[in-house]
Amino acid sequence: MKRRTIAHLTRARRDRFGERVLHYHHDGHRWAPTTWYRSGEQSDELALGLHSLGVRHGDRVAIISDTRCEWTTIDTAILMLGAVTVGVYPTSTPEQVAYILEHSEATVVFVEDAAQLAKVASIRGQLGALRTMVLVDEGPGEETSRPDAAAAYRGTAAGEHLSMTQVMFAGLELGREQPDLLLSLVDKVFPEDVATLVYTSGTTGPPKGVVLTHQNLFEIAAVASAHTGVNEDDVSVVFLPLAHSLQRVSLYGGIYAGSSGYFAPSIDRLLETWQQAQPTVVSSVPRIFEKMHARIMTQLGQASAVRRKLFESAIAVGRKRSRAIERRQKVPRHIELAWKAFDRVVFSKVRSRLFGERVRFLISGGAPIAKELLEFFHAMGLLILEGYGLTETSAPATLNQPHDFRFGSVGRALPGVGVKIADDGEILINGPGLFREYYKDEAATREAIDADGWFHSGDIGRLDDDGFLYITDRKKDIIVTAGGKNIAPQNIENLIKSDKHISQIMVHGDRRKYLVALVTLDAEEMAEWSRRTYGDERTMQQLVADPAVVKLVQGVIDKANSQLARYETLKKFKLVAEDFSVANDMLTPTLKVKRRVIEKRYGDLLEAMYD
Repeated sequence: MKRRTIAHLTRARRDRFGERVLHYHHDGHRWAPTTWYRSGEQSDELALGLHSLGVRHGDRVAIISDTRCEWTTIDTAILMLGAVTVGVYPTSTPEQVAYILEHSEATVVFVEDAAQLAKVASIRGQLGALRTMVLVDEGPGEETSRPDAAAAYRGTAAGEHLSMTQVMFAGLELGREQPDLLLSLVDKVFPEDVATLVYTSGTTGPPKGVVLTHQNLFEIAAVASAHTGVNEDDVSVVFLPLAHSLQRVSLYGGIYAGSSGYFAPSIDRLLETWQQAQPTVVSSVPRIFEKMHARIMTQLGQASAVRRKLFESAIAVGRKRSRAIERRQKVPRHIELAWKAFDRVVFSKVRSRLFGERVRFLISGGAPIAKELLEFFHAMGLLILEGYGLTETSAPATLNQPHDFRFGSVGRALPGVGVKIADDGEILINGPGLFREYYKDEAATREAIDADGWFHSGDIGRLDDDGFLYITDRKKDIIVTAGGKNIAPQNIENLIKSDKHISQIMVHGDRRKYLVALVTLDAEEMAEWSRRTYGDERTMQQLVADPAVVKLVQGVIDKANSQLARYETLKKFKLVAEDFSVANDMLTPTLKVKRRVIEKRYGDLLEAMYD
């Protein structure tokens, strides 16, 4: 390819793979394929349509949408113009959307549906730079003829909008009039050009706009793809938020490798999508794997005593095999033979019900995952490779490999990436993925990147003698008790969340004599528990006040406490009826707990546990 940019990458892969399928989306009846060539045509038409609307090199264009194939079409079109993609989570409030659109000075915003359109229309008066709203989903009666989009743009009043189809038709006409225009525009895109502004979740204040260049995204996508051995025969499922760097870079890595993907219709249909798509590579966040583990444990609890014993025996053999593989030792012949026998009658059936029958490996990122969970899945023949990175490092900075991994670690640094530990234990990172700056925030940029070019991650960790990185916790999340003990709450939380009855937990206790926690319950599991115990389904409000449920959770806490140092144990907890979620702003889009938000909302409840 001419240059190492995402714009040139997508065109080069289109030329190479042409009529091969790039991705599938579900049209309500079937999985509809889109070839590399057709996807490229759609992006070309949209890019020229945006050009006709006045979008130029360096302009910011926002996308407010769930994960869907159109997101990537829009993103590619923006990048081919040398413009800048600004992803916005569809769960964002009008106030959050207003901040991002105004701060980024977005001139055009793509909105997924009527609800998102209404959200932007309600704040349009606050958005000085915004010129055009483009609707992706066209409802009944939506105009789909071929108008002059540029003229329509000039006449668009506040609250009015264009459809994505209109913009693409305008681009099609412009391409016929000026067939060499788009290539000339792509030719002006360089690796050092800004590709995207990624706004962090802003748990302690307004979100920061992380500036990532084409070079950042291209180089990390390339090395991550090579690091894991992803190739053109691989198949993945796309379902994580594309406004987040983790899914974006995974997608670019797939484009670099030439692999194909399925866009899950929704998170609720993820299991169904995995079974139908039969992926070879799965990228996810820990909470999804935790839920799968809980599902397996629930089904095991409902099985006969003979089947439970069979599964327990199979897992015991699987763990022995897993330990040998992890240590890069030869698996004893009798263990391998026993595991293969168990695989035929137990593990293969479990894997098939989860991900299908073709998975080579899985990747976990976005938050820490319990070591015990990794060992459990590997015992069944499902290798989960944990990685680590931040938006500021273009997602992955370290990653385990299929042939070289250590459970509990986040792997070695990717080729070209530097990782070291500061005197206070903070992880420092540099390399090709390192962001340029925080948009319009020079002071925060200077604070994050030191004079030697090292990014201060805010995470605490250690490197072993072989270069594997181990994460302790977020620096800002470390709890320092009244007795001076430093405690990493995520380790405790992951241990407790591994129980099938628990949905979320937040440990609290900074500058206190002991630790306490807020706990939410798994709705599906507790509905089943309620039916077994009472013969009907109790509401969550009833369950959290039920002494039998409190006793059940106390047992989970006691079991976890037995595995912790005395100063790490939980002395008290309270059950909360409302689960922590993205919708109620208590989880980030990658399902990490927003501690400050929860502490503020439940301050009185937390304080009561210290009275």
